[in-house]
Amino acid sequence: MELTGPDLKWPAVLVIGTVVALGMAYAVYRLMSRRQARASAAVANSSALTELPEFRRALRRHRIRMVVLASSAALLGGAALVGAARPLDTTVDRPQTRNRDIMLCLDISGSMAAYDATLVSTFTSLVKRFEGERIGLVIFNSSAATVFPLTDDYDFINTELGSAGRALTGDPAYDSFFAGTFNGRGTSLIGDGLATCLSSFDKVDTQRARSVVFATDNHLAGRPIITLGEAAELAKAKGVRVYGLNPEEDGPDEEATTMRTVVTGTGGQYFAMSDQSAIKGIVDSVEAQEATLIDSASRSLYSDDPTLPITLAGIGLVGVIGATRRWSS
Repeated sequence: MELTGPDLKWPAVLVIGTVVALGMAYAVYRLMSRRQARASAAVANSSALTELPEFRRALRRHRIRMVVLASSAALLGGAALVGAARPLDTTVDRPQTRNRDIMLCLDISGSMAAYDATLVSTFTSLVKRFEGERIGLVIFNSSAATVFPLTDDYDFINTELGSAGRALTGDPAYDSFFAGTFNGRGTSLIGDGLATCLSSFDKVDTQRARSVVFATDNHLAGRPIITLGEAAELAKAKGVRVYGLNPEEDGPDEEATTMRTVVTGTGGQYFAMSDQSAIKGIVDSVEAQEATLIDSASRSLYSDDPTLPITLAGIGLVGVIGATRRWSS
């Protein structure tokens, strides 16, 4: 943020008020001058009175009180005008957003049923580690469905992940979570799922780093429209790195080896869910990508700052009361 200094919301009030005040002061001055001219009269031998020390001290005190009264009244009126014009502090905010997009891609086929809830919990942990990145979620089985697109609304993301966790633990109230994932032939069509995740990104943007966190055991059961290898080539073309997360219940198998080869070929990394450092490894790998920030559009922020006019008005009021006290006593 950059503080640009004080400002007035309604500067015209100050200008118009000053002109009116000066006009009234001039009118009062002319009126008092005329009255003084009409009321003045010659008094013989008055010099003996005006030369007295007591008279001179009284006259000096009177003049001082008049100066204090006039100054205090001007200060009070000026402060009131400034306050009416609404003094503001203006701050220019130049927000920055992190330039990373991360799609969470979840295989919800039968072979993954025992791991799905754990995977959602894993994703929740991943999201807690991010700040400013845009996150999206796609689930797939015989077809893929977007749960939510890329967004940086973390309250919304956490709500959706909470609903996913309930659905994946068998809560019938959340059966609609799986809508759109059984529209094809077969199950666990890995390539189609990854391709759908990749299509969720915007058009090519060299300023944003792009990653897919891809959770699957790579056990294909059906004929996908796009093979895993073809989806990997699409990831390369889009500049997307794929980070694989595999349960590996019985250790690495042929599918796991293939998945490792595919994801590392995109510039990403492969992790087993049993690896305690998997979460930290994915986050560190994603954060190691393009770390620059993107400047968003500048915006001006205004906040009322009445401290100065209130203080000056208080000083002026004290001066007016002090100067007029003698006449009121």
